[in-house]
Amino acid sequence: MISLKEEITIQPPPFTDASGKVVNPKEIKLKDFFPNYIDNTRNKVLSAQIPNVPYPVVLYANNDYPEDIISKKDLQSKLEEFLSDNPAQKIRSLYPKTLEETPNSPGTILSGMIKSLGIVMTSNCSCRRHALKMNEMGNDWCEENIDTIVGWLREEASRRKLPFIDAIGKLMVGRAIKKSRKLLANLPVPENDEDLDKE
Repeated sequence: MISLKEEITIQPPPFTDASGKVVNPKEIKLKDFFPNYIDNTRNKVLSAQIPNVPYPVVLYANNDYPEDIISKKDLQSKLEEFLSDNPAQKIRSLYPKTLEETPNSPGTILSGMIKSLGIVMTSNCSCRRHALKMNEMGNDWCEENIDTIVGWLREEASRRKLPFIDAIGKLMVGRAIKKSRKLLANLPVPENDEDLDKE
């Protein structure tokens, strides 16, 4: 059993369900829990699955993967080491990023614009991954790499056999960036300087 020094609260990210409704999951409280250890010998990955958390913690992988049998006590020590510094933040990082958690970012806004045209993201399209990349990199990066983003749109349109005009794609990306900047300018200034760097 893993026992944290104090109970922590994790707020999973919001997401859109199959009906198109944005869902805000309930908070998860953690103090004492039993992780499930998973040994994937084929891929040489040893990981720990924390209850109600989607992604496992990778404890050993590739060159670090132990050739000999490793004890449960050693696995627990490795997991405790991972959780020793800011366990709430570490566990929160084990959730997939969603567009809904950053509604004012350029990728989320562009996705909304595309959806309003009747084009819906599917589970196997690259749209979500590209939109998350735009959110992560921020408006300045998107502006500097607008041709790359238009290329992503063109590629997806081609894959779906939809007509695409580069000038219109560029206009949409430009509008998404402009709207994002305007919305982010009206948000309260983050207390942490690192948060400002991300934007």
